[in-house]
Parts: sequence; C-alpha cells; structure tokens
Amino acid sequence: MGNLEKQLIDKATRKHKKIYPCAQKRTIADCFTRDDERLMLWFNTEDQSTHVMSTVLRKARKKS
Repeated sequence: MGNLEKQLIDKATRKHKKIYPCAQKRTIADCFTRDDERLMLWFNTEDQSTHVMSTVLRKARKKS
C-alpha cells in the first residue's frame, strides 16, 4: 500500500472514527479504485452507509 492510500485511510478514520470495507471486500486495502487521475477509497461506517474519499494522482513529468 502506497503513501496516498495510507493518507486517504487516515483522513477517513479522522472524520468517521471507524471505517470498514464495503461490498464484499475483506480489507480496506481492497477498497481502492483508480479512475483517470483520481484515487478513490470506498468504505462503510458503523451505520452501514457507504462513503468515498478521493485524491488527485500526480502524473510523472517527462524528462526533457
């Protein structure tokens, strides 16, 4: 698990205290998706509602 994934998990736990994998996922690490330039963390909270938090992925610059 990379630094961005850990940051999203930390942000989610600060906001919601306890988070759980959503759908049929077994671990929080399985709850990430990437879409174009965005990394998303999908998770459930204690009330069984599903939430998503995301961050923009930075593209590596090409060397000249």
